[in-house]
Amino acid sequence: MQLTDELITGTINSISGFIVAKYAEQYNASLELAMETFFNSNAYKLLSDKETGYYFDSIPEIFDMFVDEANNDAIEKTTKLTRLP
Repeated sequence: MQLTDELITGTINSISGFIVAKYAEQYNASLELAMETFFNSNAYKLLSDKETGYYFDSIPEIFDMFVDEANNDAIEKTTKLTRLP
């Protein structure tokens, strides 16, 4: 049985909602910030690209990939702000 576009989209949306909620809860972030961070991430781009098949991966694996990316981005931004010329 081949998955339809609607089922794949629904799966991606469900995974996205779970990841946003879990990130907001674990990192004490607002849902708005969690959504903005996730939907602008490479992890979301990979998840939402139906050709990659990331929607078949485990949710914890996708969540960990997203958290690693968010942490690396935060470290990079902090370093840029504190780096002296």
